[in-house]
Amino acid sequence: MSELRRDRVTGDWTIIAPERGHRPHRERRAHDGVVQVPAFDPSCPFCPGNESSLPGIISETRSAGVPGWSARVVPNKYPVLTPEDAGKSTSSIVPGFGYHEVIIETHRHDGDLAALALGEATDVVRTYVGRYLELKSRPGVSSVVVFRNHGRRAGASLVHPHSQIIAMGQPSPRLAATTSWARDVYSDTGRCPTCMEVEAELSQQLRVVEVTTSFVLLVPFAAASPYELCIAPRRHAASFGQIDDAEIVQLAALLQQSLGRLNGVLGRPEYRFAIESGGDDKRHAAYNHWRLRIVPQVTIEGGFELGSGLPINPSCPEDDACALREVLNKEGA
Repeated sequence: MSELRRDRVTGDWTIIAPERGHRPHRERRAHDGVVQVPAFDPSCPFCPGNESSLPGIISETRSAGVPGWSARVVPNKYPVLTPEDAGKSTSSIVPGFGYHEVIIETHRHDGDLAALALGEATDVVRTYVGRYLELKSRPGVSSVVVFRNHGRRAGASLVHPHSQIIAMGQPSPRLAATTSWARDVYSDTGRCPTCMEVEAELSQQLRVVEVTTSFVLLVPFAAASPYELCIAPRRHAASFGQIDDAEIVQLAALLQQSLGRLNGVLGRPEYRFAIESGGDDKRHAAYNHWRLRIVPQVTIEGGFELGSGLPINPSCPEDDACALREVLNKEGA
């Protein structure tokens, strides 16, 4: 039986319709075979030795081995936003001020974030934090989004493992909407909605996939897509920039575990993930709470979703959580 569920953290609605999952053309597994990728591609601008193809190098995490770096930050050659603040704002037009960077996660063209050594994955997450803090401190920057598109259908234009970060001159519409919802919940209850949700999920254990001392990995109650995952800090923290070093290591490990679980259930799916940070405005610190959302690219939005604004999830979040919990156990992890 279908249900309309409201996300208690964001206020967003989703139609949960498991019967849709029985349609004959539904794609459950993204890839049945493994595409061979070389360790080095002479035409890839992110591979070592091809630095002349880059618009510059912003920073690197140095390493002892060849080529001397484990993670590298470069400007996006085709930025969504630029720091040139030209033109005047109107009621419907705002200059596209901002910064757009790429985090090259490894020198290996055939690398995989899920399969990197933990130290290398930690370097990637530590780079996320460093760039978030640096960009957030710049004049005129209001919000910063760290994200990753993995696979062509998920929006990646290059195979080489990389993430991106965009700093904007105004709050993103999603940040504005979730902040408004969280403020209303806090006004009614005196509590942060994410903190309440984490507490409830840990108590019910219906959608929890994994728990560490600092984080909980779960399938959201109103997940908009099959096998959607959320990593939420167990301590209240409005901004991603408030993460400490021990949490960085835990987040890197849990992110790799999350992607490994999705690989085990869906067969190396294409996916997107984003770090949704509540920002650094102290006025909203009591009810904003950062989190990381992972959405596998296993469904395609149809006309109803376009016309209604209501996503249809043809999968049951409780069943998805069960499958994700079990997959690594079956493999002996």
